[in-house]
Amino acid sequence: MLSAKKILKCLDDDWPVLEALANRSQLYSFSFQDVQALFSRYFPQLSSEQVFREAQKLLAQEILIPQAKSSQLELNRSVLEFIQFLTQEHNLGTVGDIQSRIDELDRLRARLDTAVRQKDVHEMRRFVRLMDERVREVVKHFRKNESAILHLVDKAKADDSNLSLARRYAAVMEAFDEYIEPVLQMIDINGPFQTSIETLEHCLSDLVQFIEDTGFMSGDKEPLVQLRTRLLDMNQIGRESLTRSTDVLMPLREELRKNTLISRNASLVLATLRKQGFEPTMEQLVPKFSSDHQKFSLGSANQITSYMAELVDYQDDNYQLPDAVDSQPGANIRVPDLQDVLKSARTQKTNTDLSQWLARSYPQLPVDELLFLYQELSRAPALKLEHQDSVSEMEVNGFRLRLHPFVTRPADRT
Repeated sequence: MLSAKKILKCLDDDWPVLEALANRSQLYSFSFQDVQALFSRYFPQLSSEQVFREAQKLLAQEILIPQAKSSQLELNRSVLEFIQFLTQEHNLGTVGDIQSRIDELDRLRARLDTAVRQKDVHEMRRFVRLMDERVREVVKHFRKNESAILHLVDKAKADDSNLSLARRYAAVMEAFDEYIEPVLQMIDINGPFQTSIETLEHCLSDLVQFIEDTGFMSGDKEPLVQLRTRLLDMNQIGRESLTRSTDVLMPLREELRKNTLISRNASLVLATLRKQGFEPTMEQLVPKFSSDHQKFSLGSANQITSYMAELVDYQDDNYQLPDAVDSQPGANIRVPDLQDVLKSARTQKTNTDLSQWLARSYPQLPVDELLFLYQELSRAPALKLEHQDSVSEMEVNGFRLRLHPFVTRPADRT
């Protein structure tokens, strides 16, 4: 059984060792000798016997626990979670952590409605307290995930290793794909998050109004008002946190995308030079006035006179450049600026198919860049778009795409 006083005293006395063990616990286990080595590193004034006693004390107080059928050790899970809470451990959570608590709020709301109809005061107070805890947990997850994203961005920028840009920003891109995108869909105005928040807010408002009209449970009105206020704050905190996280991730995402295009263009230029060659082509266009032997020997007067006479009548010939080996050389890819594309899209007529317009306006773009512009324009608030139920097929650079197109509304006319 863990003793609270002993745990707090160990955290105070052996904090550097326990913090190092908490960081190591994220990757692998450790041995008793590793614990002794950490005590020797952080407390060099201790003798070898004192180091052994300090490490043995952590085992005796169950702060360190032996793994099953192994001599390796691990931190007690409760102690590890407490240390991570104190150090604000930068572990990015998932959208499921938030969604599960929203589902729990929906379940508690239904139980609260039942308790109100039955006028069960004890159950009503219990469900209000549980809902308040879930709301606080959601706020905590939003703030923790924002802190984790900022930590990932700073770590990627400060990495001075010789890794490629994609490897350095792998965790950043994973955070965008695995957290930002799902949360954006979840807190959408028509998403489940917003629906649950609005339903719960209406339920609490009706209950507060019922208390004011009837006077029943008048002493419990203040917790309900506080819960409703905290619920609305949670919605605002979540949106602001997501906005700040997106603002720090988007520049890195754009940087990685542009560097990928630069690498692609450079590879295209090198491939063209490898096919056609540079020096063999230019050597055929240079006229030769002397032999290699004459370059290193002194000519006679007659040779110089003859050479000057030839220069008087010299006429340059028209040389035909050789045909390219590749009949369709790839053009240098230039990605248009998103704001310019958005400005052009706003000038389109009503009922313009967004995908067809992009394919006609930017035929030189690869399929992935075209789909990127299509995705960004479909989310742009400046465009009033209508999502069609019918399926549209189009072919872009040898790829056949099947989309439910977005069509401009009459309000987009300028």
